[in-house]
Amino acid sequence: MANPLPQLPHLIGYALVAPKLKVMYVPTTKVACSSIKLLLSLSEGSYNDEATRIIITPNISQEQTIHNYRVHGLRRFFDLSEKEQWHAITSPDWIRIATLRDPLARAYSSWENRVFLRSPGTPAVIIERSPDVVVAGRIDLAASFQNFARQFAQDNPAFMADDHFRPQFNTLYRDQIDYTHVIRVDKHGEMDRLAQILNTRSGKNLRPERLNSGLGITPQQVYDRETADIIADIYSEDFRWFDFEPHQFTQLTVSLPLDPLQTALLRNLRETTERLTYISRSAFGRVGFRYGLSQLRKSLWIRITNPKAKGDTRLLQW
Repeated sequence: MANPLPQLPHLIGYALVAPKLKVMYVPTTKVACSSIKLLLSLSEGSYNDEATRIIITPNISQEQTIHNYRVHGLRRFFDLSEKEQWHAITSPDWIRIATLRDPLARAYSSWENRVFLRSPGTPAVIIERSPDVVVAGRIDLAASFQNFARQFAQDNPAFMADDHFRPQFNTLYRDQIDYTHVIRVDKHGEMDRLAQILNTRSGKNLRPERLNSGLGITPQQVYDRETADIIADIYSEDFRWFDFEPHQFTQLTVSLPLDPLQTALLRNLRETTERLTYISRSAFGRVGFRYGLSQLRKSLWIRITNPKAKGDTRLLQW
């Protein structure tokens, strides 16, 4: 393991810390991060269920609110002092957790969530560069994914601006951090192993919950040989660093057209998500100067009259 770069704490500012348990978790998108954030926050005792019903971020399900720090309640790495950061990175008293997932499965999952289902926050350029492939009036899911892969290969930077599409190595800094536990979330029993690690620390008896599980479509349904080769090449760094098994996709063509009802449901979902995003933006728009000043005064009054009310969910509105 190389000596960590002096700027490492700044590079992993998105990491999360459970200070009571002395656990540091470096999350990677589409690698069971929703389930792990929930499990870790429940273990730490920081989970705020009430906040899931109050926050105004554009989440299409209550499960997805776990990504809001007011919900999971874990410390954000960039909020720690430099001394605390380096202690978490280097101390033998701390658990440091990384999670991995097969790059081809993760790439499809990211596309399904961000492009196909139009998850809130997806950069417009990615959606524009990844149009649906329509055959005889029906959206072909597999062909649409294959088109995305070709576009991705042509312009890596445009797609990797979204962290869902970045290599896992670029998120985990595996050569810089001495992880105590590396969990392959796509391997049987690995999530249970993680739960047991946290249960041992917390004295609880928690089981991992599967969140944001997608549409249930397998890589075998969408990958042809060309597409598998393209994605494997994009994520060659992950294959090299983490010893993922080489892919075994040999089919020359794969098609998965939606029927008319599925197409209608998909378009309805996209319209609903778009509307949800507009509503959320409008809600955040209320947090202007006057509204913010009003909420600040209310929050200060709560803090003055009840110093222990730091976690009061009324403080979430500004």
